[in-house]
Amino acid sequence: MDHPASINRKARHLILDVALGEAIAVLLPIPHIGWLKAIVLVVLNVVLVRGIVRLWHPQRGGDALAKVGLLFGFASALVLTALAWLAMVGVGVLVPMVGALAPGVAMFIYVWVVGQTVNHYYLSSVASSKPPRSAGGPDEV
Repeated sequence: MDHPASINRKARHLILDVALGEAIAVLLPIPHIGWLKAIVLVVLNVVLVRGIVRLWHPQRGGDALAKVGLLFGFASALVLTALAWLAMVGVGVLVPMVGALAPGVAMFIYVWVVGQTVNHYYLSSVASSKPPRSAGGPDEV
């Protein structure tokens, strides 16, 4: 297995790529393709989660507390998405061009939070499996 820092970096790059891709897909100005956009967004979300799981493949997920954190992360993704969309629509009242970007910003935030949640779920198991430091090290005060 690669070093956890390099896996984390690859996962963050994957999250950024997929989040930007989904934001662009939502903002495509093609009429009458709502269902196609929805299918593409679901497929990209599945690709993101599977890609992160594949990066961390040999590593098992976290403990029960990490699983609860995973659930709260998914719930917070929905809440933050709604708040970002509302904020962009609110700003769009004053600056109409900004309001048109609300779906893209909301989708970017949703994908970013979901990706980071899944990545930190696996990263938490790496952090908790490190052996304790030996006594007398330079870190002790």
